[in-house]
Amino acid sequence: MNDPSIIPPTDEEAPMTEAALPSSMTQLESLIRRHPLGAAMAAVGLGCAIGVISREWLSPPPSPKQRAVQLLEDIQNQLMELAHPAYDRASDLADEGISSLKRGMQSVSGSTLGCRLRGLFS
Repeated sequence: MNDPSIIPPTDEEAPMTEAALPSSMTQLESLIRRHPLGAAMAAVGLGCAIGVISREWLSPPPSPKQRAVQLLEDIQNQLMELAHPAYDRASDLADEGISSLKRGMQSVSGSTLGCRLRGLFS
């Protein structure tokens, strides 16, 4: 029972550890009283950090189907970003083609060929 490797604490060591705790608590309280806004912001930040970490740890991992759906959505978004300039260019070319066709039809309608074609189709 008497193990020489275990040295019991002396009476001088015990009050030192007991006194250190109230001292640090007193320092913390005085810091909070001097900087209440900073203390509140630190508490909110700590609470948010704990909330985010606990949510990550406590949420179930996604199923393989959910991972596949997320992967396909990511691929679709990346393809849309890549194809968007080509889509815009094709749309511009289509608009130019329509306006060119309208100008051509207007110029033909005033010519003799336009009158002949109108006579054929009416």
